[in-house]
Amino acid sequence: MRAAGNEGVAARIQEAIGSIGYIEYQFSRQLDLKTATLENREGKFVRPTEAAFVAGLSSAQLPDNLRVFVPDPSGVDSYPIVTFSWVLLRKNNPDPAKAKALRELFTWCLLDGQRFSSEMGYIPLPHSVAAKSLSALNSLAVQ
Repeated sequence: MRAAGNEGVAARIQEAIGSIGYIEYQFSRQLDLKTATLENREGKFVRPTEAAFVAGLSSAQLPDNLRVFVPDPSGVDSYPIVTFSWVLLRKNNPDPAKAKALRELFTWCLLDGQRFSSEMGYIPLPHSVAAKSLSALNSLAVQ
């Protein structure tokens, strides 16, 4: 069955008995869907939990361009399917007010906003990732 986006796939999973689908963790939590325990790189079967996701993402080495993929992360407690979400911002935004507002918003997201991650179905960024992202954010031009 085909479906568009996490919402569509989640709805199809709920409707079709015995179905398997791939959706964001927060959708499975929100809809109380069953999730898969998977075997990780170390041969350990790991449940999809916030701690297992953090373990997987913590092994990521974030390059200067901030683009990283984490296929089957190392670590005995790492869930084998994890990824980051990205935000693309202009280095030089022609609208100074918009540039300032965006910097303030994403500064909040990387600092104070992290405490809301869990209740929204996401995980807080590893400290090293948040710090490197904040450094990149602070390099954006704001007039």
